[in-house]
Amino acid sequence: MQGQFGIWIARRGWTAAFGLAFAASGVWAGDAAAVVPGNALVEGSLATAGGSPAADGNYGVKIGLYKDAQGGAALWAESASIEVKSGQFQHALGSAAPLSQPVLAAAAYIGIAVGSDPELPRKPLHAVLYAVRAGVAENIACSACIQAAHLDTQLANDIKNTIKASDLSDVAKSGNYADLQGTPNLAAYAKTTDLKKVALTGSYADLADKPALPKAGDVCGTGLVVKGLKADGSFDCTAGGGGSLPADGIAGVSNQLIFNTFVDKKAGTADVQIPDFAGPGVSDVVDFPDIGITKKVWVEMDLSNSDMSAIKIELYGPSMSTPYLLFNGGKTGNTLKAKFNDDTPLVSGDMDKDWVGKNIKGLWSITVRDLKDNTPQNIDGKFNWSVNIQTLSNKKIQIKGDLIVDGNITAGGTNPAQSGNVYYAGSFQTYSNGNGHWYASNNEAVFGGLNGSTWTDGNGHAASIGNDFNSLRTIFNQRRALAPNSVVCSEIWPYTSSTTGRVCGAVFRVKNTTGSAINWQVSFYYTSYSGWSETASLSINGASTWTSNNNAWPSTGVQVSVPVPPNKTSTVVVVAPSSPGYGNSQRDNYLAFHNNCLTLPNGLQYVDDYEVVQGPWK
Repeated sequence: MQGQFGIWIARRGWTAAFGLAFAASGVWAGDAAAVVPGNALVEGSLATAGGSPAADGNYGVKIGLYKDAQGGAALWAESASIEVKSGQFQHALGSAAPLSQPVLAAAAYIGIAVGSDPELPRKPLHAVLYAVRAGVAENIACSACIQAAHLDTQLANDIKNTIKASDLSDVAKSGNYADLQGTPNLAAYAKTTDLKKVALTGSYADLADKPALPKAGDVCGTGLVVKGLKADGSFDCTAGGGGSLPADGIAGVSNQLIFNTFVDKKAGTADVQIPDFAGPGVSDVVDFPDIGITKKVWVEMDLSNSDMSAIKIELYGPSMSTPYLLFNGGKTGNTLKAKFNDDTPLVSGDMDKDWVGKNIKGLWSITVRDLKDNTPQNIDGKFNWSVNIQTLSNKKIQIKGDLIVDGNITAGGTNPAQSGNVYYAGSFQTYSNGNGHWYASNNEAVFGGLNGSTWTDGNGHAASIGNDFNSLRTIFNQRRALAPNSVVCSEIWPYTSSTTGRVCGAVFRVKNTTGSAINWQVSFYYTSYSGWSETASLSINGASTWTSNNNAWPSTGVQVSVPVPPNKTSTVVVVAPSSPGYGNSQRDNYLAFHNNCLTLPNGLQYVDDYEVVQGPWK
């Protein structure tokens, strides 16, 4: 009589596989119990973590029987030395410490430890060990059993002759209710006058308390949805939203045009190789992301092997100590294509009970074992697999068909999204040479939070602008269409004095959609003149990234690496003032982006919210 269970686990560089079967050695007291063995044979293999058989030799093990899967003292235990040869070993359970019937009556789990390693996870005992209990019943002698041979022959004949057919009543012969004497009069219990009308007519219309049927043509008002039916058949209406619809009800009310249920999958390593007859098998892990709440989950498997009858597949979900058994042989051929928990049921475990309504994010591990020795140490097949999930998302929706919008589309609840990529620019002068005055009385409120004189005589630069978007919009308020290259300003005017300067610049709103900083290489030509305190500059979120320290005439090219921080929208400002006078005849103001630098690298995108965004930009 054979029974088996498996333990496969790695500890401190070892991997062990165990099986249990009753051995023929050892008996219980009593002749009748001699046919039921009193020992259990532990057979298995021991391998290194790399999958190679353990070196030949003796290894110490400790084996215990327990009442519970975890915790508690052992009901029985013994230590022994096992001999390992070619990775294989066996040991007779009970040979070192005798097994007793009370222990087997209470034990439900077995635990095994190799050497000084911790005990491997306990496994439940199968029915085979309980066969020893049956041996006890065989040893119970019958002390009051009466058999046919013990009866007196005359007594048997007297009993036979005493019971005569002629003495039996009619009902005993016919079994007919009509032959009973003293039968009750049932007429009083089923009178026609007592029956409800529907019992006589069979008509649905004669039912009392009929369920309400919807009235034809009845509708709910604008902005209302049906919650139920009233007693008179009219619709019971309620305001849409507010939890009155099921979480996935948007598909129904949108005529199947809007969905918030999605199917996502995460594939494991491609073409995982299956070694022939490797005890611990081969494993692969998928780290499933945080996608949403599970409505359905399944595992897709595409496997080939020389003999499918020897394949065993186990799956561990996040933080699971006991695996799902997906496949356990029993199939001919050499291929397996299945969607476990979808078109193919699991051998053991309940994925729906464990995961529907929950988030399956975390590590999913699959182990495939080839338990048959076809060609030792050869690769016997391969597999591809994936974890699949249907989710009810609270993070995204899908729209099928055309989207027609009356008015703006808002992103993030506040920012109007316009069509196309844009940036904002501006150009201004600060000094009137004709009358020798600063424009606007040098008022900083109309020069972006700086005095006009600071821009053209005091090295004003991008990071100096007032720390709110209204200050930026004061001087950079021209909406420009984006192209890979773009000229912001190109102006020439007669030279009259060093104070007569001009400033131009551009503002970009750029979002990094990733979790890491991305360097944006910004290439541009500019004018500046440090001799007259006119500084070109670039800043991001108010931090000065670059300033000029030269006399750029008629213009100078530069490339600046701009670190765009992760998971946010940033503000990039580029400013170019005037060049020095050429031969005391003219001055220039120039700013242009080139090298296709306005085509953003992957992970960055333009955000068109500059006209409405409020608050500090630094």
